[in-house]
Amino acid sequence: MKKLLISLILLSAIGVHASEDIPLNMKNMRDGMILIQDGFLYNKKESILSGITKIQQANSIFQDAKCAEAILPSEKKKYATIAYISAKNLNMYLIKMKDFIDENSTVNAADAYSGVIHSCTHCHAITRGW
Repeated sequence: MKKLLISLILLSAIGVHASEDIPLNMKNMRDGMILIQDGFLYNKKESILSGITKIQQANSIFQDAKCAEAILPSEKKKYATIAYISAKNLNMYLIKMKDFIDENSTVNAADAYSGVIHSCTHCHAITRGW
């Protein structure tokens, strides 16, 4: 019983803390997107790769539907699966981008970046009720 009580207290504390991390993680994703865009605009491969890494790190909080549910505010928990799937797709496009950049295929990397934007927009449209 004591272990159960301690577990519930810890999980609720993690849930509160995690939902407060969403704005920070979204800011980090935005910062990564800015790095990527600057990399394309100024022909800086390192900037694109840094942006990809930054987004992947921020996106890692949505590693599965249960994590997404724990992170989302209570009124948004019903969208946990959508958030997870969007995050999974986002990561897939980031991996493609990195592969294309490594192959010096900038046009294909830019096409994959369109998938990154689509993944973000898809999640936001649903969870924010756009």
